[in-house]
Amino acid sequence: MSKRCLFILATGLAQNGMIRGKVRTSNGSTINDALVELKQDSGGLVGQVVTRTDGDFVFAGLRPGSYEVFVRFTGYEPVAQIVKLENTSFMGRPNPDNPGEVVSVEITIRPRPEPSPGLPGTTFVQDVPKPAREAYEKGIAKIREGKSDEGVTLLREATEKFNHYFDAHFALGCEYYRLGKDAEALESLEQARLINERGAGVYYMFAMVMVRQQKFRVAEYGFGKAVELNATNPLAHFNHGVALIEIALRATDAGEVKTFLTQADQELNKTWELSNRRMSAVYLQRARIQEKRGDNEAAARELEGYLKAEPNAKNALAIKESIKRLREKK
Repeated sequence: MSKRCLFILATGLAQNGMIRGKVRTSNGSTINDALVELKQDSGGLVGQVVTRTDGDFVFAGLRPGSYEVFVRFTGYEPVAQIVKLENTSFMGRPNPDNPGEVVSVEITIRPRPEPSPGLPGTTFVQDVPKPAREAYEKGIAKIREGKSDEGVTLLREATEKFNHYFDAHFALGCEYYRLGKDAEALESLEQARLINERGAGVYYMFAMVMVRQQKFRVAEYGFGKAVELNATNPLAHFNHGVALIEIALRATDAGEVKTFLTQADQELNKTWELSNRRMSAVYLQRARIQEKRGDNEAAARELEGYLKAEPNAKNALAIKESIKRLREKK
């Protein structure tokens, strides 16, 4: 996952058309870190981006034509949408005075039948009684429709019919987390862990709750376990690195600070590798590491790398101010 935005623009004559959009779930929540691909109607890849803050994405420099916007996000069904850039006058001829048509789109993605926080773990198969399975499937369907209360009720019914139902407990934990109900989320996730202690997603979601509660050392443990159980997911490495940085920023022992920053650097490097150099948020976190180390010039270069990867970032002005501030420090 660049976590934010990496453009791979098609070659050819310079054009000014733009497709910009937003990715949401069926209940209206915006999605960051979704992979968005733009393809020509002939099937050729024009570019790839990863949604940034508030689920936004942009493709610029486009020529008139028909395009397919294809969105993928772990745990959700892929979605394709056709978008046309016409760039013509009312007589159907190219309009040189208005070459920059901008088309805005909103794309809605729906969860797959099985819940996932983006971290598949060890395969875990259970022989689930039919009534429990039916309640679970109905609950997931309700959540997909944006009917959270009904979905939670059905998932709880599934756990009552089969108390050791891992998927149902885990789905409840994920949904409670999304709703901001941390106590209920932790209770459901613990039930899931007791049933299957090798589930990477359980530790990941537990760590996400701990981050929201600012308990970074506990969160670091959870993300570390998620990495241990599923070493190929860039999000686990990224969040593990961020948790390590937060610990370093709060540590008072110089040796501890150095160790945590080194470990964070390693995790961010792994994120960069696994995401095929697409998670531009890695630049931001590396900048935090370099600033903490006292290398302000290196921190400024990392921030410049982020702006190059994501030229349309909403926080671009603030980042430019940070670059200026870093270089003014003695």
